[in-house]
Amino acid sequence: MEITIGEQLNQLFLSCGMGFLLGLYYDVYRVARLVMRAGKRWIFVQDLLFFLTSAVFTFLFALAVMEGRLRFYLFFGEALGFSAYYFTIGRVVMRFAGVVTAVVVKAWNGFWRLVSFPFRLVGRLFRRPAAAVCRFYRKIGEKALQLLKKGLKRTPSLLYNRKKGRQKTPLAAMERESDADEGR
Repeated sequence: MEITIGEQLNQLFLSCGMGFLLGLYYDVYRVARLVMRAGKRWIFVQDLLFFLTSAVFTFLFALAVMEGRLRFYLFFGEALGFSAYYFTIGRVVMRFAGVVTAVVVKAWNGFWRLVSFPFRLVGRLFRRPAAAVCRFYRKIGEKALQLLKKGLKRTPSLLYNRKKGRQKTPLAAMERESDADEGR
């Protein structure tokens, strides 16, 4: 079954349209990046998700339009349509999205400043008393820690039958008692 030149041109133009739609789809991710201000790892995950879903869309497009045949001009047309969108309308969309995002973020931050104002005011009022209470409990904790550090006394100082100058150990006392018993 042969494909005529007219059909191939028609499929090429349709694939350009598909690339244009993929460019529009990519702008959804770019606007999300503007709003979230994500890190490099999250951007990597977003790009990976975009490429996987784009591959699925391309496959479904090839099934519907080209009867499942993948031709070079399908990918060329998608790249051409994506580039046409990205470098023309995509730039305008991103500028507009940047302005809208900045306005929305400023409004959101202003709203949260307004909502959190009473809490910040109460926090400022109680900052000094709370710091004094913290210092008080810190001192108590330090004293308790010093008491715990002292702990038990060492065993040589626990011998009660020890006199100055003579060191009597329990073993020596037992020997004396046994010597006294033998003498009786």
